[in-house]
Amino acid sequence: MGYDRSSRMTGLPDDWIPLDRELPTIIRTLRKPAGDDPRFVSLGRINENFKAFAEAVHSTWKQLHNRSLDDILTIEKVLASVRHETVPEGLVWYLERTIALWRRINDAIVWSLVREQDHVIRTVCHRKDRIRLTDANPTAVRKLLDQVNADPQSIAIWSDATSCVDVGDVVCRSFSGGLNGFFEVKSGAMNDKISELLKVKGGVEDKISAISDFGDKYGPKAVKQLERFLKQRQKYGQVMKIIDHDRGYHPRHKAEVIIQETETQLKSYDEDLQLTIDASTQGPVVKCIDRCLWVYVSRDSSKTPDEKILDFERELSAASPSTLRWYKAQFGGDEPFRVAVLDDNLTCPEAIPLFLRHLEPETIREVLIGNLMYSVFLFVDWCELGRIITESGAELSWSSRKHGRAQQSKPRLQRSLTFGNRIPRVQLGERYWEGFSKIYRVLYEGITPSSIAAQYVEALKTDPIPARS
Repeated sequence: MGYDRSSRMTGLPDDWIPLDRELPTIIRTLRKPAGDDPRFVSLGRINENFKAFAEAVHSTWKQLHNRSLDDILTIEKVLASVRHETVPEGLVWYLERTIALWRRINDAIVWSLVREQDHVIRTVCHRKDRIRLTDANPTAVRKLLDQVNADPQSIAIWSDATSCVDVGDVVCRSFSGGLNGFFEVKSGAMNDKISELLKVKGGVEDKISAISDFGDKYGPKAVKQLERFLKQRQKYGQVMKIIDHDRGYHPRHKAEVIIQETETQLKSYDEDLQLTIDASTQGPVVKCIDRCLWVYVSRDSSKTPDEKILDFERELSAASPSTLRWYKAQFGGDEPFRVAVLDDNLTCPEAIPLFLRHLEPETIREVLIGNLMYSVFLFVDWCELGRIITESGAELSWSSRKHGRAQQSKPRLQRSLTFGNRIPRVQLGERYWEGFSKIYRVLYEGITPSSIAAQYVEALKTDPIPARS
């Protein structure tokens, strides 16, 4: 789906450029933000010219981030000012998709800022619904961004303009002594009064008395704002403790977490995936990668995604009959053929953006907003994955159905992965990891299932805790 200039909407600037036209260039810029300057051709040369390198990279990221804010704010105002039923078919979708793409571009910048440390992203990503930037005091925030970004050795990114950062208001990195990390920005007269209230000295009774006086003076709304302020501050403190100390209570998962170092080298299957996608120009292709990851690519625009999934199931039954026989026997005949779509990387905020994976930029553009949307499907053969885990020294076991059904009573984001009401467990003796939560890294980050499995087994062999969910 593209942007039709004949259906231009009032409010879009005349020189507005549809993002899909520029996307491959932007992807290459994200991957090489310092450009082709000979001073940065190797790690040694970068170290010799680090100040200039940091300034070049920051300059590129600042330009992209400012461009994203301009586009998102413009589109939000346009969408808020028109009746959707009067807009040409598909254009509202296209503009909303453009906002999602810009957010993921900002995600890619954040991933680079944290040196692609996936555990940091998982810690700050709580999958909150994104607010409209137009409702988040953009004038004040952009003024702050401009102040920080005036320093060539520093960069600040507005968290609300990402899809992966739910902690703090800005993400900062500086090589000149400025801010580094995730920071909250509280402004406004009432927030100033709350800040003063929290500085009250004395014992518990003194603090309770001060809060009571605050409520009497400013009313119920101010008390509600105080409650929100304190709740946000508590969650912020919990998350920052994990980032700073590699352990702590995670407010999203409602559990204690420990960040462990791993010696397992994670491997990418993107080269095989790119070859599979390229081969699909002559017709649908089904291929098995890393023994247990099945990929199906169909460019047939006359078929719906559901029809393509049915075709995938038929092709898989023909290519590996035992795979689906085991699947139905293990989980029941009513368990649907559950596949992932590559484009859903766009809506998986904790996954590294597709832009930073080892796929051709033009392919990524077509997957996210072109002719390959809803065309690249992935399916994990859990039986074969179990064999891989066994070869690594552990086993893939499954919970009881009763235990699996209990997941339905939990908040959606705290539920473990289930098939046929059974939860997968990587188990070694009495120690186990339950839920195989890292499956998203296989489906949306391009990491081979065998290397994720090896990482689980390594953790079980080194973790002194007897059981872990």
